[in-house]
Amino acid sequence: MTARPLDFDVTLERPGFQLRAADRIESGITALFGPSGCGKTSLLRCLAGLEPACRGRIRHGDQPWQGPGVRLPPHRRAVGLVFQDTRLFPHLSARGNLDFAERRRRGDGPGRAEVIEGLGLRALLDQSPAALSGGESQRVALGRALLAGPRLLLLDEPLSGLDAARQREIMPLLRAIPERFGVQLLVVTHACHEVLSLADRMILMQAGRLITQAPLSDLFSAPDYWPILGLTEPAVVWPGRVVARDNDWGLTTLATDAGRLRVSGINPGSGAPVMLRVSARDVVLSLEPPMATSMLNSLPVRVEALENERDGVVRVRLAVGHRAALWTHVTRQSVAALRLEPGRRLHALIRPEVLGVNH
Repeated sequence: MTARPLDFDVTLERPGFQLRAADRIESGITALFGPSGCGKTSLLRCLAGLEPACRGRIRHGDQPWQGPGVRLPPHRRAVGLVFQDTRLFPHLSARGNLDFAERRRRGDGPGRAEVIEGLGLRALLDQSPAALSGGESQRVALGRALLAGPRLLLLDEPLSGLDAARQREIMPLLRAIPERFGVQLLVVTHACHEVLSLADRMILMQAGRLITQAPLSDLFSAPDYWPILGLTEPAVVWPGRVVARDNDWGLTTLATDAGRLRVSGINPGSGAPVMLRVSARDVVLSLEPPMATSMLNSLPVRVEALENERDGVVRVRLAVGHRAALWTHVTRQSVAALRLEPGRRLHALIRPEVLGVNH
């Protein structure tokens, strides 16, 4: 099923705060990222029809949800909601909350058994919401939203309160939803690793305004956005795809715009998409290709720019492969020893971090 685009142009006025947001959300998973208090949850509430003071237009595909003479109530919008406070029905068990969602099911979606197994809910079904931990409540709320058969899922910090092991279990279920069921996801999160492991695109938000929407590789690789993202050192994000597997050595070869890279510790199928993050600390420069090293990857690079930083450290921007960028830090002494200047060609030893294996 093809996902319908969500178009919105809304405003919300509150004492000391003003939200003005206009954008279009296509298929897949979009992360809504920004500092606390910038209006992320308020925007989700506007889209869901939970803010009576919201003004403007909202359209999902060819169906207007809000506009001149139109204001659909929340239950008539094909939206699934999971907020931080979960809002489970306290008088119903976890099973009863799931039953309620199934009775109000609006369309296709994950089956009950799949949701229970994927979210680890079986042991919780007979528990009351009051007996659940925060993470358990979050899982039940997510299961309830999925079983209602929405066309759009609005998730406010859906992985908060979950340990790393449970997050790894839930992420594949979330990532599979858009392609399997034609459901878009708009996910609010404050964690960069969740964005990189889960989303296709990201909307940056600040002080009630949407700054930009772009693929993750564009935003995470652009210095202008590093302060908003909370990144403490230069980094790039590259999309990649599995092209080969060496089972003897346990290595997977990935094709990226930077070239082919080998990584260990993953075993997705051929053609599976992945995301790679390369921080400045994971790049070492060399005049010659290394004869032997524990780092698996060496690629030819070209110096594009140098920028002096504190304490004798120089930030170096590199061009690599097909339209890819790369950053590293070196000392001023290394700049002299390697004769670094724009246009200089040399080799980079790279240790990439694999994120968000999608299959």
